[in-house]
Amino acid sequence: MQLSIDTLSQKNREGFDDFYNIYSISFPLSEQKSKEELLEMLHSPNYTVFISKISNKTVGFCIIFHSFKTSFYLLEYMAVDTTQRNYGIGSKLFLYAIKEIFCKYGTKPLLVEIDSPHQKSQEQEIRKRREQFYKKLGCRKIDQFDYLLAIKNEQTAPLMKLLVYHTKMQNVLKPQLRGWLEDVYTLVYGCSKDDERIAKMFLNLPQTLNLI
Repeated sequence: MQLSIDTLSQKNREGFDDFYNIYSISFPLSEQKSKEELLEMLHSPNYTVFISKISNKTVGFCIIFHSFKTSFYLLEYMAVDTTQRNYGIGSKLFLYAIKEIFCKYGTKPLLVEIDSPHQKSQEQEIRKRREQFYKKLGCRKIDQFDYLLAIKNEQTAPLMKLLVYHTKMQNVLKPQLRGWLEDVYTLVYGCSKDDERIAKMFLNLPQTLNLI
């Protein structure tokens, strides 16, 4: 199995359609952006879409947000074709993307949004495996913190957790985390920095949150 990883070109409409076919079935509607929003992301200098291929067939992708205005990166979406899972494609894609982004834009903490494995759901076991997948790659969860996704659609977003990839960080301070989330809400999801969900997330939080 010869795996190749590259970035998705703005002019590659066929490649976009292949990527979108995987995207549209990999995430619940409550976490999805519209096709038009994804096309805008593809043309934005603040995003890179990495795609993995086997024999010219797209089998996985990840989308990373990287703005010079922020002190972090965000792994916004990553998925592998259901027929190609458990072959190490996701791990190779994740590590390749991080290396490329760090080399091009510098080393910053990478934030990863995942569905909470603690919330009861038909997909609870899948969510637990997803958390373990990222932890094996070096990501660590922000302890005692429940993350509210800022997606703007008619669906109710599930309870989520926020992971951090950074080899030297052991914890995150409350003001630093708030700054990150205000940027995520405004620059990534087009919400207000005064969004009531941000205030809700920071109720009764300690000043220092460990990465576990």
